[in-house]
Formats: sequence, C-alpha cells, structure tokens
Amino acid sequence: MSDLPLVDIAYRYIRQKLLNGDYLPGTLLSENELATELNMSRTPIRDAMAVLSREGFVETLKKRGILVKGINIKEMYDMFDFMTALYVYVLDTVEPQQYEEVLPTMKQYLDNLVAASEQKLYREYYENGLMFVRTLLTTAHNHCFLQTFDMYMDKIVYFVVLYRAVNAPSRPYTSKKLYLEVYRHLSEGNISDAKQAFVESTRNNREELVRFM
Repeated sequence: MSDLPLVDIAYRYIRQKLLNGDYLPGTLLSENELATELNMSRTPIRDAMAVLSREGFVETLKKRGILVKGINIKEMYDMFDFMTALYVYVLDTVEPQQYEEVLPTMKQYLDNLVAASEQKLYREYYENGLMFVRTLLTTAHNHCFLQTFDMYMDKIVYFVVLYRAVNAPSRPYTSKKLYLEVYRHLSEGNISDAKQAFVESTRNNREELVRFM
C-alpha cells in the first residue's frame, strides 16, 4: 500500500485522468463516485479537487458536482507565445557549443516523440515534444526559465490533448515536423533557421486557434 497521504493519491489519480483526456470538458465528476472508486472518504477527494481547481482544471459547482473545465483558447494562445519567446531568447544568447552538449538528449526525446506519433499516443507525443524543448532551455542555466516552463507544462499537455481529442482527432502530427526541423538546424549550427522554425510554428498555431475561437 502507498505511503502517500490519501489526498496526494486522489490528486495524482484525478490529475492523470485529466491529462490523459479521460475526463472531457463539461464532464461532471462526483465526490461520492470518486471516493468509492478510490476506496477512501470524500474528504481527501474534496481536498484534491481544491488543488485542481486552483490549477484551473476543474470548478466546483454547488450541489451539482465538479465540472471539468473547457479549453481556454486565449490562455493557450498566450502560453504558446510565451514559450516561443523563451526559445528564441535562449537561441539568441547561448553559445552554439552549449547546444551540442544537449543534442543527444534532444535526439532521444525526438525518437520517443516519433514512436508515440506512430502509435497514436497523444499524451506521450506532446510530453516528449515539451521535454525536447525543455532540454533546449537548460542550456541557458536559468532556474526561472525552467521553473516557469515546468509550471505550464502539464497545463499545455492538458490543453493540446483535449483540443485534439475534441476538435481535431485526425489532425496530422505537425509538431513532429517542427522538432525534426529544429533538431536538424541545431545539428548543423544554423541557429537563425531554428529560431525561424519556432516563430513560424507559433504563427500557424495562432491561425488555427483563431479559427477555433
């Protein structure tokens, strides 16, 4: 049996369900049902939901249950813009030899991403893509960059997995093309084209999100 407090067990269980897209936006969750499912009282479920509510995943509706929140397109749009600004800044300021040191790690995440796309494992696909770019950010040796990235990482996975599941299940894996392109440019020492690839990808994402809005 796990030594974790019950609230942590409940939090991790529900959060994984959310990140996997098992609970779609608009779903009403029941504290009683979750308590039965996890074989615990409602108190740790309620406390876990309070944390998930603060993180923006759910909303408690009085006498109705816990609502799984939908995709906030504006927030998603802003996060993509912010992340791209981080990537471009790092590419502008870090010496090329520092990229060379992390290329093997980036290649591993890239291989994992390609394998996940072939198996249609959405969450693994996006997580490996984010770890690919997170590895790039480590070259700046800036704790605030990584801390901020980590704060948004799961939220981005949640958004893109749900967005794909609900609105674009047959959409091609376009991020794969971006990461392959960025990796190739960095391997060749072509920093300007790597930056341009990120900027163009963000522009394309904006256009798609605008159509959805």
